[in-house]
Amino acid sequence: MSRDNPTRRDYLKYGGAVIGGGLLAGCTGNTESDSAPTQTTTETQTSTEATTETETAEATPEDTSYTVELSPAGEVTLEEPPTNVFTHFPWFPDMASALGQGDTINNHWWEGMTAGLEYFTSGFDDFEIEWAGKATGWGFTKEQLYELDSDLHLVDPSWVTTQDNWNQSDADEVATNLGPWLGNYFSCYHAAPPEGWADSYEYYSLWDLFDRVATLYDERDRYDALASVHEEQLSTIEDGLPPESERPSVAYLSISEDLSAIYVLRLNAPGYWNSHTRPLGAVDAFADADISGPFKEVDMEALLEADPDVILALWTVTETFDFGTLKQNLADDPVGRELSAVQNDRVYPQGTRWQGPLMNFFQLEMTAKQLYPDQFGAWPTYENGDAYPEFSPDEQLFDHQRVEKVIDGEF
Repeated sequence: MSRDNPTRRDYLKYGGAVIGGGLLAGCTGNTESDSAPTQTTTETQTSTEATTETETAEATPEDTSYTVELSPAGEVTLEEPPTNVFTHFPWFPDMASALGQGDTINNHWWEGMTAGLEYFTSGFDDFEIEWAGKATGWGFTKEQLYELDSDLHLVDPSWVTTQDNWNQSDADEVATNLGPWLGNYFSCYHAAPPEGWADSYEYYSLWDLFDRVATLYDERDRYDALASVHEEQLSTIEDGLPPESERPSVAYLSISEDLSAIYVLRLNAPGYWNSHTRPLGAVDAFADADISGPFKEVDMEALLEADPDVILALWTVTETFDFGTLKQNLADDPVGRELSAVQNDRVYPQGTRWQGPLMNFFQLEMTAKQLYPDQFGAWPTYENGDAYPEFSPDEQLFDHQRVEKVIDGEF
């Protein structure tokens, strides 16, 4: 589908070079969001000829556009904050909710993210996931994007060009006729970008991405408040970590209830998928494994050979996964029962690597307590359907109430 007419959005500009060339983006996002009404200044001057001349000059309004730079899209400028935003991967809807802008999200891929965020934010009063029910499954078409008619597409344009029925001209068309792309998928685990993009591709943290999104939404105050809490949380964790020699070995797994599929993931690798495990500095039980992609399938014997002190099991804090059954099956399995983590009851549930800043707060706290109970307080036993535990203020590793207030607009 194409349009012969100029773009409908005179108020939205896609800056920088055409995305097809691949752009070298800067590492910071800048906002010019301080808006001011037009001011009229009247100056009266009395000359020596007794002539009074009144000069009235209208000041030029300040630029109220919102500009960020992010590889690979380059520079993106919106004349107004977006009100209709397309996303695919779950970390961007999380960001919108954190900024009090969840109602702007018109699409995302995975409904499981809704359940995960509901679990972690269960202690927040009146917190609403406004994009719940808007998951459409994996992938999307150009026709769908024209139907949604979004101001902004929070998706990496280089990733888009790797998908079926998409090419560079399609991506350029959407950016021109609808709204720009903004995303950086391959920072998730510092994967190699697709051919044609590698020379200019840069990697960013989860909070780097959040910074740019906040600027485009004109939500710098909310972002700064949340970033301050995040910095305090990281500092609290860093100060409390035991010496490296006393840290446990950890198997970070995606594992089925019946043990028929076991996948090992990196624990300390770069990328925002590890933004809740890497700061904790535990020992990766599979650090020497040859993992060429984001994960590697192993069997129970390989797991026993590594024999981790702790097992972290992804995707397990939802009602669709029976975590109790998983633990029982490990205890009943002739190989699984030999695992130190099983014998010492150190098999723990986890959320998802596909986290935005809200889930990152809770998953950092959760994982720190699971790995270092002596330093940060023990993680309670999890039963299917449980809500996130209520920790007293002195047990919290970040200020839960502060985050809730920021989301509600109290800075």
